[in-house]
Amino acid sequence: MTEGGPFTISFDVPAAKPRACTNCKRRKIKCDGERPKCGPCSRSMGFQDCEFADDGPTRTQILEHQIVMLENRIQELEKPKDSEESLSPQRFYAAERRAASLPALYRGGSPVHLPVAHAELSSGTSTPLTIHSEGIPSMELDPLIHNFLQHGSQFGFFLHVGNFRGSVFGQNRQRPGAGLLDVVHLWAIHLSGTEEYMPYEIGYLSRALRATADALSSLTHPNTVLHCVQAEVLLSQYFLRNTRFLEGKYHLSAAVSLVISSGLHRIRTADSYAMGGPLGPAFHSLAPPQDAIEECERINAFWTVLTMNNCWTTADGSPSNISYTVPDARIDTPWPMDINSSDFQPQLLPQSGMGTVTNFLANLPDNGISEPALHAKAAILFEQASRLASHYRPNVMNNDQLSQFYVSFNSIDTLIEQFKSSIPTIQMHATREMLIIHSLTYVATIQLHNPFIIENDMSRLRGLDAARVIVACLVQAPINEFRYIHPIMGTLLMATSQVFLTELRRLRRHRSFDSPIPQEERAIMDAVETVLAVMNIFAPECRLMGSQLTTMQQLYHAI
Repeated sequence: MTEGGPFTISFDVPAAKPRACTNCKRRKIKCDGERPKCGPCSRSMGFQDCEFADDGPTRTQILEHQIVMLENRIQELEKPKDSEESLSPQRFYAAERRAASLPALYRGGSPVHLPVAHAELSSGTSTPLTIHSEGIPSMELDPLIHNFLQHGSQFGFFLHVGNFRGSVFGQNRQRPGAGLLDVVHLWAIHLSGTEEYMPYEIGYLSRALRATADALSSLTHPNTVLHCVQAEVLLSQYFLRNTRFLEGKYHLSAAVSLVISSGLHRIRTADSYAMGGPLGPAFHSLAPPQDAIEECERINAFWTVLTMNNCWTTADGSPSNISYTVPDARIDTPWPMDINSSDFQPQLLPQSGMGTVTNFLANLPDNGISEPALHAKAAILFEQASRLASHYRPNVMNNDQLSQFYVSFNSIDTLIEQFKSSIPTIQMHATREMLIIHSLTYVATIQLHNPFIIENDMSRLRGLDAARVIVACLVQAPINEFRYIHPIMGTLLMATSQVFLTELRRLRRHRSFDSPIPQEERAIMDAVETVLAVMNIFAPECRLMGSQLTTMQQLYHAI
């Protein structure tokens, strides 16, 4: 990685050395073999888990072994006892879910452009948690559930909060499925942050995983599939927030599989030939929604999953689980709405539509102006800009490829700038969601211009301006009142910090060590420290943010 650039990737492929670590071997770059962490891994944000195969089984090998064991266990649980069970919906969905999920765990993908820091795995010396099988009394658990529902939107909760709360506490409607209910209990305990309840967390996690795996075996609840999607989303966010990335991506892939196979990407489609997607009409089996709120829950389910997919697969450089260009996967579902808002108006949904995402990328006007819609659009821009930048290889691309790259570059750059002008300012709308929207959008600019930051002053200034806007948003937002924030925020703040660190290196190369710190350099240092201070606020509540904060502090103090 070039020292001056925040995410610059080297494409040289030197011969592997006998003492190379597993990361350098995988990336096919020169390794100096330094222990405990080699030089390339020390300079990289995305490869902090430097390991050498000759030291014994690596963490990756251990995790792969655990995955094989889990696959075998899943097959045992799903093995049919008779011919009737072999035709059950559980096996139909589970097989399709594994097919979509497991490849995502193993494929290498492109190099890491916007990495999530890797936390240390638990060592054998850590204090084991005690499993309390009896559970927490409901009178103590209920307030924890209320707390989770208050902040659930930050972790992918897309259902109508009032209706869900009523169903949980028996005030109205049928109770949620056991899988979703157990996952909500897990989150309620996880967010409690108290020593009194934390020992129960591992037991509730085990219970949630078992219940979720069996949830599709019975379709007695009218919203079984929707509740399964919600459970998979929450489990994915739980694991990602706790730096358990393989498990997080597994459940994310499962959620993608469910929304596509259930036809949630074709809600209100104008295509009369749309029959539920690539798996055919047999999977487009959801009954018509009971009311407008339930239909909007389905719409929001799809966009929540797409937004998560765009954020997390982009963050680690792996291929996306959702394509916008494959005809059978075309997205026709209208943009999501905030069903928990007091001014929710379902009549604003279009009667029908086609190509929701492709129309947005073509810069065509639409009615996607709600916070969830803006969030989805910002995530799409973040993904598109990052993936386009990752394909820039000037020494490999021919003239036609370079010409096409610049056409795409200008198109997405224009779209990002126009989108910026359409979103409310933080001063006008100081919510956690709006902070995420602004951060995704301006990091999209950073990512798009990243390949040119070192050699092109205009791109360097564009990146700096975008990073400064994010810092201004952090200063203007009531950060101390948020308590929790979307787990992807740590990754976005890392990208912001890297822009400033790159500029700090550039400025310090042009002055002597003993000279006074110029005002321009001091302003950059203040910006970095503002970002680190914000990360420090959320780090105690989020293991991922804590790990990322440590990485950025080390990089900052090493300059």
